[in-house]
Amino acid sequence: MKKFMIYLAVAIDFFKKISPKLFFLFLLALLLRLALMLTTLHPDLWAISFAEHLFAYKGVINIYDYLGELPQTAILVKNYGQNFFTYPPLAYFTLGIFGWLLKPLFNADFFTNLAVNLPTILENRYLAGHLFLTKLPYLFFDMGILVLLRKLFDEPRKKFLATILWLFNPLLFYTAYMIGQFDIIPVFLTLLAVFLVRKKRPFWAAFLLGIGGAYKMFPLLFLPFLAVVQGKNLKRTLFLLLTGFLPYFFSILPFLNSVNFRQTVLLSNQSQKMLFARIPVSGAEYLSLFVVLYLFLLGLAVMKKGEIWRWFLAVLLIFFALTHYHPQWFLWISPFLIIFWAEHRRLAIFPISLFLGWLLLTLFFEPSLSVALFAPVIPSLTLVQPLSVLIGRFYDVFQLKSLIRSVFAAIVLLVMFQLIRIDDSRKNEKA
Repeated sequence: MKKFMIYLAVAIDFFKKISPKLFFLFLLALLLRLALMLTTLHPDLWAISFAEHLFAYKGVINIYDYLGELPQTAILVKNYGQNFFTYPPLAYFTLGIFGWLLKPLFNADFFTNLAVNLPTILENRYLAGHLFLTKLPYLFFDMGILVLLRKLFDEPRKKFLATILWLFNPLLFYTAYMIGQFDIIPVFLTLLAVFLVRKKRPFWAAFLLGIGGAYKMFPLLFLPFLAVVQGKNLKRTLFLLLTGFLPYFFSILPFLNSVNFRQTVLLSNQSQKMLFARIPVSGAEYLSLFVVLYLFLLGLAVMKKGEIWRWFLAVLLIFFALTHYHPQWFLWISPFLIIFWAEHRRLAIFPISLFLGWLLLTLFFEPSLSVALFAPVIPSLTLVQPLSVLIGRFYDVFQLKSLIRSVFAAIVLLVMFQLIRIDDSRKNEKA
């Protein structure tokens, strides 16, 4: 109760400080979120739904072995397979706790219908309520990021711009409130780490990156940069690395003996995607472009130090330039693009261009990631053909996508040049 009152006081203080115009925009942004929560659906949400259900209703602690040991005749296995939950343990427990807290509001029969009558689930009268409750926890992390973004800026114009860009962030709408993925949780923890670095608390920042990595792996990519930028000597650098690695390690330790966990989480193809881009140096050997550029950036960070958010953004830029990423992952980079936009308003064309590149590539995915998200409102949208089928009648789709990725990569290089050339004193920005 004490913590709740503290959060409430922070929220009240936040609303007291904003102008009537900004308050109106905040309400509009909130209504958009609520509308999308009720009317959009992606199949990934079913994995999250069953994670909550198994934890809250059946008390399942090890979801990986529970699913892996179900007989082939089980209805869950028939409709979803045994490896449909591919997320780390902390994600499962967090979602499960939310499910337990909201258990009185969920309809228990909905889960039974979801498992047995999946083809008719769009007709279920409890669907909208279920979508709303499953996505509801993301609002708290969403508002937390908004508060953090505002605290990162002292200049009113930058603070206002960052606020508007986050309130109406289409990447946030898409990932959290349309697809219903929990990427917003590690994004919040990552931005909180940036804020703590500003407050001269690098060890807490490293700890939070480790926690964030226990949800999705990308915050762990930032940990070496935090360590070398904030480490004044080798001992401190190593201690920062250890501080960040331990929470991630302890979160997966109880499950390392599980074959199902190792196969579905640790050894999944998604964790290897960043290594696919390569330059052959012989018939069997190659250079990994991501590893080469990542270590190059890390070496620059050792020499230049500088603001930590710039290195985080640079890492994500090379990740998305060299990876066939899932569309919802692009939320990871959006707070840092907003910071970049606010700090370099004359270069706004770059983050806008990166967003347009993401949008074009997303439209080429299956309709479940675009128009079919609104199937709860218009069920016939599930029958829409992919855009790639239409474009493919006139042009080579893979060549077109490759051109888009090439333009995207060129913009990434330009943004990285801008990030790297600015030193800690930011003299070049003021010139």
